[in-house]
Amino acid sequence: MLIRQTLRTFEKHCIRPMGRLLKRSVRGMECSNDEVVLLEQRVAALESLVRELTGLAYLRLADDNAATGDDRTAA
Repeated sequence: MLIRQTLRTFEKHCIRPMGRLLKRSVRGMECSNDEVVLLEQRVAALESLVRELTGLAYLRLADDNAATGDDRTAA
């Protein structure tokens, strides 16, 4: 759970603000609509990868605890 919480905090404090700044900077630039759509898709893909990584880290901790016979959840 600590890794998941850490990654969520990282996402909230780093990834999301960078995405907002990217959107603002893209609005200020004169880009074609296709470029904006491509950048938004890349940001969405990055967000989904961070969420997937968070889930995989949580599952890995659960697997490690099961392998060692530890009944406690990772905190």
